[in-house]
Amino acid sequence: MYKLSAHDWPKSYTCTYEAHSYTYTEAPQTHCQDYCEFFWVESGRGCHLINNQRRLMETGYFALIRADDQHGFSGWDTHDRVSLINFAFPTDLWYEMRDSFFPQGLCFFDQSDIRMREYQLDVDDRKRLRLMGIDLAAGRWNQVNAAAYLHAVLALLANRKRELENDDTIPAWLTRATRSIETWPNFVGGVPEFVRIAGRSHEHVSRNCRHLMQTTPRDIVNQARIKWASMQLEISQKEIIEIAQECGFENLGHFYKLFKAHHQMTPRKYRLKYGVKAV
Repeated sequence: MYKLSAHDWPKSYTCTYEAHSYTYTEAPQTHCQDYCEFFWVESGRGCHLINNQRRLMETGYFALIRADDQHGFSGWDTHDRVSLINFAFPTDLWYEMRDSFFPQGLCFFDQSDIRMREYQLDVDDRKRLRLMGIDLAAGRWNQVNAAAYLHAVLALLANRKRELENDDTIPAWLTRATRSIETWPNFVGGVPEFVRIAGRSHEHVSRNCRHLMQTTPRDIVNQARIKWASMQLEISQKEIIEIAQECGFENLGHFYKLFKAHHQMTPRKYRLKYGVKAV
């Protein structure tokens, strides 16, 4: 195990915002640090080895890391690669923010159990965090920008938790299935995979989707596929046909039809408008 320190950052930096990618290793190397951080998984499947616990990370996995944690990363299996985005900042910044905005007691980074510091973000949440991160990177890495970004992310987590607690009309099994199907490669399996995750019969799942969510399992799956495809068009240089196939579309024309109905533009025009330019 090795130790990372905020003292190693450039003198003008109060925080860091970085992207990382990990392949499989049987024994992930762990480290500790003298600062707080959080990260979320953009793509792939990996292992988060934290305080001697192996936690499965899939797309959308989000974790808050304390200064006393010991952790490391790896792909989950031999062929897995996981990509994540990390934001790190001084622990004192959390204390100041907690005392100002979260005086109700232990929360967020105060929780010792890692399970209380794990979240699942959907596609829209991750896009919002990336866009805020772009604003952060475009400015100065100072205390003001670090505090603004941390506050916005914690507000997002708090609002998401409140939404789940208040939404008692949708059963927990359906909420879990809807969240889970947004993760690649779950949606590749289509409606059968959605039904399997739900753990109910196809008829029961369809009926609850119609009555409680005014939609169908197929529409839920296709929406997850299109959202993921949109992200790939934004951040990768993959061919459009490759993205369609990775989403589970066997018919490229069908992919184009659904994508255009969702975004009112073709995948190519979407990439030209929102995609990160290749360097």
